[in-house]
Order: sequence, then structure tokens, then C-alpha cells
Amino acid sequence: MLIKRIAAVCFLLSLPMITFAAVPDTFCKETYALCIKAPCKPIVTRNSDGSYSVKEANCLCVVETGWSMGPGSCESRKPVHQDGHTYLISTYSNFFNKTNMTLTCPSEETVWAWCYGSPCVVDEKDPSKSTCTCPVKTSKMQTLGGDCRKAECKTIWSAATPANNAFANNEFYKYMKEHHLPANPPAKDCPAPR
Repeated sequence: MLIKRIAAVCFLLSLPMITFAAVPDTFCKETYALCIKAPCKPIVTRNSDGSYSVKEANCLCVVETGWSMGPGSCESRKPVHQDGHTYLISTYSNFFNKTNMTLTCPSEETVWAWCYGSPCVVDEKDPSKSTCTCPVKTSKMQTLGGDCRKAECKTIWSAATPANNAFANNEFYKYMKEHHLPANPPAKDCPAPR
């Protein structure tokens, strides 16, 4: 069972970027990492030619229990306890949609982290937090992080493309409503800067 979970995580990491529309989403009631407003720190690597690059980031996500949508089966997304650590997968829910607004960073040069389906480890000292290792992308993005401050677009946040963000918000809300489960509507956009 553990080997299947590790294989699933390795498979997810090998994909260039899972999009919500490309992989069927499974809705599960579980413990999961929620990263849609997570600040991230780049993981710097040195290439064989001596140059430096950032292909991944560590993002500080929260651990939630409840409904979420994500790639893979509910069984493959269950937390794994191994060698004194708890590992889980970052999935999506609209848990923060009532308390946070959507910050849009319109520049195609915006650097952000795509945490959907990424592997995470729960903080040993604070089990309400987890660190997720997420691939870094460069494009327009939307996040619930940054407190509506445009200057935060220069910081790495866990985010999604505008299309993926809209799909996730709408799909999650629709599923929850259809199944008579509590759901927050899509998050409101941050006000335009003055």
C-alpha cells in the first residue's frame, strides 16, 4: 500500500503541470494540505554548467480536514505516517473563499508555485501546518495570498492560472451544492488599486 502511495507521488511529480481539466478530480472527505494562499520560498539548485535555477519551492500550507478535490483516488490521498513524519497531498477546497480575496498578478513574468497534487510533510511542532514542495511556474496567476497588495506579485505564492482558478472555484462549489454540502462561493476579486 505504501509503495503504491509513493509511486503515485512520484508520478505526480513527473508531470509538467497537472491542470484541473486534464485529470479527473476526485472529491474526498479527508485530511489534506490547502495551499491556495501559501507563501513560498524558492529551492535553489546549481546546474552542471554552474548556473543557478529555481524549479521548485517550499510552500507553507495549512492542514485541513473536510471535503477537497484533487488528483487520484481518496485512498491514494490518505495521510501516510512514516519514520515519525506525516505525509499528505495538497488538494483544493474553497475553505478560505469567505475570508480572503483573489489577488490577480497579470504579468506573464510572475513567478508562482503550482501546489495542486504536490507532496507535503506535516510540521511536527504544529500539525495545523505543512510544507509542500511545489513546481515553480512563470505566467499570469491568481492566489488568495498577498492580502490584495499588488507588490506581493513579486513574492512566490501558491497559485493557479486564472483559467484553473476559475475552474477549481466553480467546480468545487457546483459539486458541493449538488451534494447538499456546505460550500463557500468563489472568492471575490481584490479591489482595483487606487
